Amino acid sequence: MQQTNFNQYADDWWNKEGDMRMLHTMHETRMLFIKERILKRFTKLNSLKSIIKKKKILDLGCGGGLLAESLANYGENIVAIDSSEDLIRMATKRALEKNMKINYKTSTIERLAKNKNKFDIIISLEVIEHVNDYKLFLNNIFKCLNKNGIVIISTINRNIFSYIATILFAEKILKIVPDSVHNWNLYLKPSEILNYGENFGLKLDKIVGLFPLPNLAGVQWIRTKNTSSNYILSMTN
Repeated sequence: MQQTNFNQYADDWWNKEGDMRMLHTMHETRMLFIKERILKRFTKLNSLKSIIKKKKILDLGCGGGLLAESLANYGENIVAIDSSEDLIRMATKRALEKNMKINYKTSTIERLAKNKNKFDIIISLEVIEHVNDYKLFLNNIFKCLNKNGIVIISTINRNIFSYIATILFAEKILKIVPDSVHNWNLYLKPSEILNYGENFGLKLDKIVGLFPLPNLAGVQWIRTKNTSSNYILSMTN
C-alpha cells in the first residue's frame, strides 16, 4: 500500500540538517497539538504520564522514531510500527542506546487490523499522503481504534497552493525536502478524511493548519486557521 520507499533515509533520519530536516522543524508544533488533544480526550487522567501508563498508543508510520521517542519520555506503553525494516532497525538500536523502552515493530496497519490489535490513541504523522489507497488505510486505522479513543493525523491538503509550496518550491527550487518524495495526487483534503471517518462513527475534534515561518535559526512552524497546505487534525469516536 505504501508508495514511497523510506529505507534510503534511515541513516540520515536524525540529522537535523539532512533530508528529514523539515520533519524536525515541525515536530515541536505537532507535539503541542498532540499533547493538548490527548489531554482533552482523557481529562480524568490529569497528566500525559498517567494517560500513557494506562492507554495503549500506536505511532503508525513511525519512521526513525521522532514521535515515539517524544512520547516515551512520558511512559513506556508505546507501540511504533513502520513498513521499513531499515528504519525500524535504526530506531530500535537508537532506543537501546538511550535506554528508552519503545516497542518497535516492522509491520503495517493492515496486519494489525487483521490480527485485531486495538489502541486507544493512534497517531500517524506525514504518512497517509504516501499510501495509494487512503480509504483502506483509514479503514484499518478505525478498526484498530478502541471505543472512546482518538486518532491524530497530519498530512498535506490537495490544491494548487500545496502543489506550489510543497513540490515546486520545497522539492524543486529550495530543495529542503527530497526530490519526488511527494505525489500531489495522493494529497488529501481534510473533508475526505473527515467524511470517511463519519462512516465509522468518528467526528472532528480539532483541526489546524501548519505553516513554516523563516527565522534566523531556520524555520519555525506555527498553527494557523489556514489548512490549504500542511494540517493536523484529531478525530474521536
